[in-house]
Amino acid sequence: MSKTSEGAQPVGLTIVLADWCPHCVPLSEEKGRELGGRLGIPVRRLDIDDRAEEREADALVQAYGDWSPDYLIPQVFLQWSDGRVDHVLTGFPEGVSRTRRAWDELLRSDWVQHLAAARKA
Repeated sequence: MSKTSEGAQPVGLTIVLADWCPHCVPLSEEKGRELGGRLGIPVRRLDIDDRAEEREADALVQAYGDWSPDYLIPQVFLQWSDGRVDHVLTGFPEGVSRTRRAWDELLRSDWVQHLAAARKA
């Protein structure tokens, strides 16, 4: 994988979700796998209904995401080789179609296109 201009490479994608959430399953799992495939990185899921995963998800969202005690899901994070974490998406309460549009906009963004091209270089 080629490095970005900052010298760091994407190394992982984490999706904080719940199985009962229609914004999460299957939508965000499918779109997350698509993004991970484009970037050549693994995708992991943290289910807020699993006690051990919930603690890790809460810490990730509190440190890098859109935190509140009853935070919105899904939330998506990109991990970098230099230890950075970027929050790249939060689901929208307006409806699944709005969350789908946010995923589509992210996948079409110049930023993702640049990262995917750098990976292939």
